Amino acid sequence: MTQLSILAIKAVAGGIGVVAFALVAEVVEPKKLAGLFAAAPSVALASMVVTVLDTGPQRTVPAALGMAAGSVGMLAFCVLGVPAIGRLGATLGSVAALAGWLAVALALYLVFLR
Repeated sequence: MTQLSILAIKAVAGGIGVVAFALVAEVVEPKKLAGLFAAAPSVALASMVVTVLDTGPQRTVPAALGMAAGSVGMLAFCVLGVPAIGRLGATLGSVAALAGWLAVALALYLVFLR
C-alpha cells in the first residue's frame, strides 16, 4: 500500500470511529462522562488497526506504548488542572496542568519507552 492510501484508510476509519463513539456519548449518563467518548480514542484505535493490518502488530507496539504514556500524562493534567485553574485562573492554571502532562509523559517515555 502507498502512504497516501494508508492515510486515506486511517482518515475514513477514524471518521467512522468518531461517529460510533459520538453515538455512545449520546446515550451515556451522566453527560459529564460523555467526554470520555470523544474523538481521540476512536482515532487512536482506528490508526492502530490500520497499522496492524498494514505492517503487522510489532510495528504498532511503540505507538500503543506512546499512547499509554500520553494517557497517564493526561490523567496528571486532569488531576493538576482542577486545583491549578481554581488558584491561578484559566490561562495560568491550564499552562501549569500542561506542564504536568509534559513532565509525566516525558518521564514515562525516558524511563520505559526509550
